[in-house]
Amino acid sequence: MIIEKLSKIKLEAENKIKSEYRKIETVKNFKKLLNQIDFTAEVVPTEDSKRLTKVLTSLKGKALNGSESKLVVEIIKKK
Repeated sequence: MIIEKLSKIKLEAENKIKSEYRKIETVKNFKKLLNQIDFTAEVVPTEDSKRLTKVLTSLKGKALNGSESKLVVEIIKKK
């Protein structure tokens, strides 16, 4: 029984690591996209998820994936 519980804990931890790694990669990709912007001439909307999604989609050239959409929501929630 304890071996099964330990295996479950290990699996949950591994899944969390994978998820956090994807998040880090998504952050890196967003930074690369945003480095294309001249911030002295443009304002990036950080209070409106639809507008931020539109900006990032335009920079990326295609729709955001699930990880990217989740990160947009997180960015908007951060104060």
